[in-house]
Amino acid sequence: MSFDPASDIASLPNAAPCGLAAPQPGGCESCAVRSRSDWAGLPPRAAAVVGRVRHRRTLAEGAVLFREGDANLGLYCVSAGLIGLRMTHENGTEALVGFGWPGDTLGARAFLRNGPHRTTAVALTPVAVCVLLRRDAVRLTQEAPEVHLALVERCLAAMDEAQGGLLQNAALSNRDRLVALILRLARQIAARPDEDRVQLRLPVARGDLATMLGIQPESLSRLFGRLKAEGLVRLSGRMLVIPSVAQLAAGAPGRPQT
Repeated sequence: MSFDPASDIASLPNAAPCGLAAPQPGGCESCAVRSRSDWAGLPPRAAAVVGRVRHRRTLAEGAVLFREGDANLGLYCVSAGLIGLRMTHENGTEALVGFGWPGDTLGARAFLRNGPHRTTAVALTPVAVCVLLRRDAVRLTQEAPEVHLALVERCLAAMDEAQGGLLQNAALSNRDRLVALILRLARQIAARPDEDRVQLRLPVARGDLATMLGIQPESLSRLFGRLKAEGLVRLSGRMLVIPSVAQLAAGAPGRPQT
């Protein structure tokens, strides 16, 4: 069952796992991911309003933030952890189509069109999000048009990223696209992403990774085998060790699609 912030706020006044806390003191200016947040550029008056009305929520791994088809109940800014976005094809096939990284705002498209969500958002790791309930978000966009503009820009940026992904698929080899994805995961979810040696648990199954890369699972296994033979990664189940992030990054210069 997905989360209903409008009803749960009354029954969960205190911070709790998978619950909604009361409005938090401070605003976006105190967020650890402020520099890469969609809300970073807000003028002080708008940021102050957000700080007064936002609610902090934590999710355990596997918890659902919202489901495809759910009515939009607000906006969700990821402040920690990683969220997977899934869509279901008309034939019933479900696929991972993207990630919600720290700093990303989820639910913006559903909010702007006042329609249902078209993806399901699932916590792939323990996650913290700041929730801006729809009634507060509507009031904020009315009082501060720059907030509405920021949400539109967020949606346009997502479209640009999707188009960039298509270009990357055409221009880079399967190997390089896998390396790029591994590097981003390492920098985002590793315990110490500033260290050169990184160990992390892949947040999704290899089949999901293959789907995102547009390749067959067998091809993905061969790619991991090549990276292992080159000494760039070690993989056991979903535990991934990168002996040297710098060496892995240097080994991805970009080459024609293979």
